[in-house]
Amino acid sequence: MNNDLQQRYTFACQLAKEAGTIAHTYQKKLVEEGLDIDIKGRQDFVSIADKETENFIRQQLSLHYPQDGFLGEESGVSNPDSEGTWVVDPIDGTTNFLRQQPMWCVSIAYVVEGEPVIGVIYDPCHDELFSALVGQGAWLNNRPLEVNQGDNAIVGLVNLGYSAKMPLENYLATMTRLLEHGIEHRRHGSAALGLAHVAAGRFDGYREDFINAWDIMAGIAILREAKADVTFNQVEGGYAIQASIPAISDLLKG
Repeated sequence: MNNDLQQRYTFACQLAKEAGTIAHTYQKKLVEEGLDIDIKGRQDFVSIADKETENFIRQQLSLHYPQDGFLGEESGVSNPDSEGTWVVDPIDGTTNFLRQQPMWCVSIAYVVEGEPVIGVIYDPCHDELFSALVGQGAWLNNRPLEVNQGDNAIVGLVNLGYSAKMPLENYLATMTRLLEHGIEHRRHGSAALGLAHVAAGRFDGYREDFINAWDIMAGIAILREAKADVTFNQVEGGYAIQASIPAISDLLKG
């Protein structure tokens, strides 16, 4: 394994935890002090916590890996022609975050030639660090992760994401197809955490028909190392993703 890649992985794990602590501190202040919030679109918010957490991550990466590119949800792209690019969502699940709900996370990926080779997702509310380095397996804190490789899920449970940028009929068709096959679904509003939970066996699959790179790149790296079936394709302006245990892969894709 490339030592530089191993060092980046170790650094990203620590950075995600530090960034998560910053964001979590902001969430704890919400009730008493409030936060400045901007509206980017329908059900699409950004707070000072998002901005400051991303600024911290970006500054640390620039300090330690100035040659690398950066793509962040809040601050955009820098050094796009670099060999590798950090893809960052400082708070994935901002609506949950602002509502004092615990379903949000920090997501950091390192991408080379369009493929995520490092994925780190940190859930500060539960102190859970999901991580993967290509060829080295997937981990939840110190526990290795591998999805169910059997023929059938014991209890079929899928996490579905929805974007208003895609027709509602697509979402409803997927939901209906799953229910007709006895598979339940949930929607908890954080794609990165939803993907991590598939790797951890808490869900059997995840699907969303429009999503951004910063929401999924870390999760893809983790799921691949956890031996999940993962398909992600570019669509206009973003990506579509399906990830699951092998037993329901075809059903989830439709």
